[in-house]
Amino acid sequence: MKTIKSSGQPTKHQIKTQATLHALLEAAEKVFVRDGYERAQIETIAAEAGRTKGAIYAHFRSKEDIFFALTERRMRSRREALLQSLQSLPFQRQIALIREYFVTTFDDENWHILMLEFKLLAMRNQASARRMRELYDLLYEATHTFLSQAKGLTDVQKNKAMMGFAIMRGVPGAVILEKQFYPALNSPDAKEILGEVFDSLIGHSNPGRGRKRKPA
Repeated sequence: MKTIKSSGQPTKHQIKTQATLHALLEAAEKVFVRDGYERAQIETIAAEAGRTKGAIYAHFRSKEDIFFALTERRMRSRREALLQSLQSLPFQRQIALIREYFVTTFDDENWHILMLEFKLLAMRNQASARRMRELYDLLYEATHTFLSQAKGLTDVQKNKAMMGFAIMRGVPGAVILEKQFYPALNSPDAKEILGEVFDSLIGHSNPGRGRKRKPA
């Protein structure tokens, strides 16, 4: 492991290394989203980043390593942003914010399709499946921490909410897949219904629970 100067500032080499890594991951995201996981090539990622294949292999062993690094970076970034936004809010407002977060993930269509493709491939490879489960542990650890701090909920309610969040996490990707074959799901109503699904799964802690819909 490289050392840091006593001043706490990174060395020039560390700055250069981090800049290269950032460029490679940015390029990888563009290529994976555009071409799909299977069709993406390391040579293409290197060219997109303006680097050589050697630069990639200095950081990663394979295309799968790049994908996992990219996915982990994305998961950590989004998790930290969400946890930061939840700080100092009352619990019901936190739930409303999480609801909004889940509904807006519906907009990230290309990434969901990419993840669906990779998950299907990973299911058939024990090592890849294990690595994916380890990444998901990052998400569920944050959810567990959030619910453990919730006041006014019994252990049974917390366990049900945990299961609800897990189910809800898979819903946007499933709906996006259906959209490819049933274009009617492009309707704005789909987002509204997605929010209602969230209310059903995490309903006991939703501030809007109990409000009846107006008859059609």
